Amino acid sequence: MKIIGIDAGTSNIKIIAIDENEKILNKKFLNKKEITQAFEEFLEQSEINESEISKVVITGIGQTEVNGDIHGIQTVKIDEFEAVGTGATFSANLEDALIISVGTGTAFIKANNGKYTHIGGTGIGGGTLINLCKKFAGINSFSEIEERIKDADIEKIDLRLKDIKKDAINDLLPAEITVANFGKLTEDATANDVILGVVNLIAETIGMMGIFATQNMQNKNIIVVGSITELTHIKKVLNMLSKLQNVNYIIPENAEWIGAIGAIKAC
Repeated sequence: MKIIGIDAGTSNIKIIAIDENEKILNKKFLNKKEITQAFEEFLEQSEINESEISKVVITGIGQTEVNGDIHGIQTVKIDEFEAVGTGATFSANLEDALIISVGTGTAFIKANNGKYTHIGGTGIGGGTLINLCKKFAGINSFSEIEERIKDADIEKIDLRLKDIKKDAINDLLPAEITVANFGKLTEDATANDVILGVVNLIAETIGMMGIFATQNMQNKNIIVVGSITELTHIKKVLNMLSKLQNVNYIIPENAEWIGAIGAIKAC
């Protein structure tokens, strides 16, 4: 029998199907719509029969629109922070960590031996990135952003330490560290350069907020999840911050599906 996990977020819905061995069989990313409609569309496209499903598990802010069982199948609701925490720690094989969940906005969750505490958040997230890029350049997906920024030049956008001082301060800070996002913005900067600047701004802001959140934590493991993690530049920035601030950023496998995975694991 199969279990369906649904992560109903503010902007989209992510659905996965797993078998009795917890193997992911199918997964689907859908634009925001009514959950029952998304469920039906997923089954049709995945060629899954309702008789094969033992349970539906829902998490995310959109779960409130579901009352009772879907199509007569046992339907369970899981708290969003518990789902993300469970999925992230399971996928990273850790019990204690800070989890940065980047959705439309960004949530920071402290994981400690099976307990998950929401410690704060920021309105800067994937929604910020997509909507700024959509307004500025007509971009509608992370894959489009990835394609546009692969040859872009951040040197034309951000003011960096090397722009104001040739050598690193006391040799402790790298010359490439950002002093001011969009602090340079040269006249010859292209649209793609600006898009990269937006990605960099969001990555550095979220990354540094995660570092600040671990200041009073002995554990310096930071698990980052969400669709935004598929961007190569996000990984580049987090790798740089890991070396600079002595923390350990981890992007687990299936990072964009963590909510749905965690909902199933937590039920």
